[in-house]
Amino acid sequence: MPTDSSETPRMVLAVDHRFDLFTKLLSASPVHPAAAERERAADLKQVVFEGLLKAIENGVPKSQAAIWTDSDLGEAILLRGRSMNLNTMMSVERARVAEFRFENALGFSERLANLDVTYAAARVPYNPGEEMQVNEAQQRKLRRLSEISRSSGPGLLLELFMRPTQAQIDQSGSIEAWNAGVRPGLIVQAIRELQDAGVEPDLWALRGIDNTAAMATATAQAQVDDRKTGVLFTLGDDFALESKQSSDLAEDLINLAARTPGCRGLVIGPAVYAEELRLYNDGEIERDDAGARIAEHYNAAFTSYTTALRTSDVA
Repeated sequence: MPTDSSETPRMVLAVDHRFDLFTKLLSASPVHPAAAERERAADLKQVVFEGLLKAIENGVPKSQAAIWTDSDLGEAILLRGRSMNLNTMMSVERARVAEFRFENALGFSERLANLDVTYAAARVPYNPGEEMQVNEAQQRKLRRLSEISRSSGPGLLLELFMRPTQAQIDQSGSIEAWNAGVRPGLIVQAIRELQDAGVEPDLWALRGIDNTAAMATATAQAQVDDRKTGVLFTLGDDFALESKQSSDLAEDLINLAARTPGCRGLVIGPAVYAEELRLYNDGEIERDDAGARIAEHYNAAFTSYTTALRTSDVA
């Protein structure tokens, strides 16, 4: 189990619930997919993993890389990753639900042990403005997860993301105004509420916003009272590397991560692989080409981050 943030992998490739292969690529029901559709979805996740392995071949240190996936379609990835001494992260939350729920409330800890993952991982929808009963229920479940991790489990990564309430949108005037002016403060409040409830992950992942003060404050809250907690910034799920505007935004967020004290790396999501998987799934490129392109994107993000680290004054 990781004990301090110096062991944090710098670049986590997330092939988890944030990108629903059934609806995005396979035009299939995510609730009741056919066996062939499940097999295809698992294969597409393998293609992404192959891209990560090519990136490691191209020079990314294994200790600084990680793969994050679920244990349903990604079991083979998690097993192979650990056999290679690669950092692995297993999702423990149920997909397509509005609040945190365990994928397998009774057997998830045994599953974590059997797959020997480095981290249990969960994306947590949490808004301090939500109904108190909803947040208190999530706090109880996350505290249980945190306690299991501290006592006998692997490390724990919690990625905090936030949806505005209707009242918050009405008060702000728009989602854009809420996102820029209100969400930064709510992130800090959310971390503090979860900490007060006994939720203590080894890693927080926070969706990056181009606001230096806000991200520094959120990172400081994650590490308040001398907590040895690592923090990762998540590049927005909706940015696309092929877009010049979005590439600029991604570069800005990578630079922000490098110069924010306490930030240890990045979570990289579908922008790295979505287009390559689409092309491969449609038969427009070969499997090896898809993996090579994914590796190229991943290597580029890693290089940008490590270069920015060298030129920043953050230890």
